Amino acid sequence: MDKHLFNYKGIKLHMFIVGILTVLQGITIVFQALNLATAITNMFNGTASSAVLPYFAGFAAAFLLRHFIQWLKERIAFHYGEKTSVEFQNILIQKIFDLGPRGIGRSGSGNIITLALEGIPKFRTYLELFIPRSIAMFVIPIVVLIYVYSADTLSGIILTFTMPIMISFLILLGVVAQKYAKTQWSSYQLLARHFVDSLRGLLTLKYLGRSKSHQHAIASVSDKYRIATNRSLRIAFLSSFSLDFFSSLSIAVVAVELGIRLIDGAIGLQAALTVLILAPEYFQPIRDLGTDYHATMDGKDAGEQIHRIL
Repeated sequence: MDKHLFNYKGIKLHMFIVGILTVLQGITIVFQALNLATAITNMFNGTASSAVLPYFAGFAAAFLLRHFIQWLKERIAFHYGEKTSVEFQNILIQKIFDLGPRGIGRSGSGNIITLALEGIPKFRTYLELFIPRSIAMFVIPIVVLIYVYSADTLSGIILTFTMPIMISFLILLGVVAQKYAKTQWSSYQLLARHFVDSLRGLLTLKYLGRSKSHQHAIASVSDKYRIATNRSLRIAFLSSFSLDFFSSLSIAVVAVELGIRLIDGAIGLQAALTVLILAPEYFQPIRDLGTDYHATMDGKDAGEQIHRIL
């Protein structure tokens, strides 16, 4: 997490609003699963279609409400990220004018240009994605777990013990991904600085007869950036696959124990179906955070560099 995150203007109110909406979203997820499981159970028991329709209607209403809340969260997060990033862009530009040529020379003109033009949008993406995903990772599993414990204690225990394993694995992947993301961002800054300096010195190189030979230097820097980007992509794909694999494995464990107990008559069909429907929802927030983590790493690094200059 960014150490400056709680110092941004309006961040606490923004996180409070997103948190309330996430709690409501978690409740709609539970109602969605409960209505669907009830409808399926009643149809399995031979209940008339007219008696099952209200449960399907409840499922549809909860489904629509859930995705409306998700859309509302994304809009709020987008507006906050846009507002904060524009504010920091204006402050950064003013600081650049205050530093003058000598201060810019210490940081590198290419670095400053890259940060102002490319770093700010990445910083906005970081604010837009990281805050809602982080809150959802803590809130939604708790809401789901509370209901699962009330419906079936054994399934709740299994879900409780599998989540720390997922979080530990996410942290481990995050440490590795952060290393490669910093390498990729550093290579991108090197490429940007080299490109800007090449444009500024192109006339001089032309007069000296070195303009054509300079293309080899540009190709070398571009190749380093390509290698660093491919390494970051490999780590991103590997971590996404690993999170999907372990979450699927955890859901399979829950499904197997529910199936065995359902055969033995230790649990009812409706309760088992509800828990089974909720199990993927329990792990979905951490999978979303793991997927978007790589998309926000450059924004976090850009934010740290902006604070360093300010």
